[in-house]
Amino acid sequence: MRFIYIFILALVFTSCEDYLGGDLNADPNNPVTVPVSAQMPAIGIALADVYGGAFSRFNSMLSQQVEGVARQWTSFNQYSGLTPNRFDAAWQNVYENVLNEIQIAKAASLADGNNHYLGILNIMEAYTLMISTDVWDNMPYSDAFKGLESTNPSYDTQDAIYASVSRLLDEGITLLQGAPGPVSPGNDDVFFGGDAAAWILAARATKARGKLHLGDYSGAMSDAMASFGSAADNWQFQYPDANAAAGWYRFNRDRTGDLEFHPTMRGIMTAADDTLRLAVMDQIFDPSHTYLTADYTLEMISYREMQFLIAECDYQVNGGLTDDGYAAMLNGVKASFARLGLSEADFDAYAASGNLPASAGETTFEQLMTQKYIAMFLQPEVYSDWRRTDIPELSPTSGSIIPVRWHYSSDEYLFNSNSPSETEVDIYNDKVGWDN
Repeated sequence: MRFIYIFILALVFTSCEDYLGGDLNADPNNPVTVPVSAQMPAIGIALADVYGGAFSRFNSMLSQQVEGVARQWTSFNQYSGLTPNRFDAAWQNVYENVLNEIQIAKAASLADGNNHYLGILNIMEAYTLMISTDVWDNMPYSDAFKGLESTNPSYDTQDAIYASVSRLLDEGITLLQGAPGPVSPGNDDVFFGGDAAAWILAARATKARGKLHLGDYSGAMSDAMASFGSAADNWQFQYPDANAAAGWYRFNRDRTGDLEFHPTMRGIMTAADDTLRLAVMDQIFDPSHTYLTADYTLEMISYREMQFLIAECDYQVNGGLTDDGYAAMLNGVKASFARLGLSEADFDAYAASGNLPASAGETTFEQLMTQKYIAMFLQPEVYSDWRRTDIPELSPTSGSIIPVRWHYSSDEYLFNSNSPSETEVDIYNDKVGWDN
């Protein structure tokens, strides 16, 4: 019940724009300071909501795991509807409800010497910057969050954004390895309950993902091996119930029939006789979906992603899988079965059926990445994987090219004089910096 109260409080902070009530004698130009412990759940839930919402839906659609089949999602699926205004909400949530709130909370944490709060906020900031630059490329950052001092913030390059990500993660780890300060995070941390060691593992996993994007395979593998030891370590958020439900459940409830399982993914899994996992994924997208439930656990970054990352890096470093890389791939597939509620015996039967490579030497890069594509169902990261590797081979649903990035927000085009113009951004050809 306590979690429900925290969730509701967070929704108030992230959703309400009107001030109703309070001290009528309070000066609206000098608002009462909100304690970091009150900001933390709002920031965490806002981050989970945008990652499991717009990022998951658009990236999964562009990667052909889901298909837009009704209303405006039909035009999105054909790419013609991917106009700047479609990304307004995601941009606003990232900047206003996550990054800006983090800056405020960090300033208070620094002033009060609350080092563990500051460390966690650094990691969340780094993560948010990474997922954002991965779809928007260059972004306002170093010149942003200054209010009237910088109403038209300049854009940082993706290289600069990634450098900031690396610095923030390193600083977060260092802070969490030290003394917490006067006040320690607890239940206000909706991801790990203030567990510093868990956050350090999450930071290592985030570093590994970033290094993989940049082609630093040895570094990525090293960080991944220092991250999650099992799915119990995942950086994730457990939604409570239908009253405070997960993003996919809310979408399927309110927009039933707009998105459905994609024929491309169905064909890949059918060809591999991957019937058990397919049965869990390939259901009508409505509130009765047995996987996309109200109390869905949203993964920000997971053990199985790290295992596939280790396998991919092993393959790249060694020119093929070693036995260790092969074991990591199998760990990733097995964790995918568990994620979907299937048993170890189900995995063993699938592995024994000949539908997985029998050894490291028999595993092709395409087989490895196809297994990751299946295992990462509805994870936004699958769009980055596809852009990096061109696996699986996808055919555009319209025209000759699949979009390789998102448009900036329409408000950004209109009101930031340092933004590129809409006509200067080609979502079909303007690849993000690491997509080479």
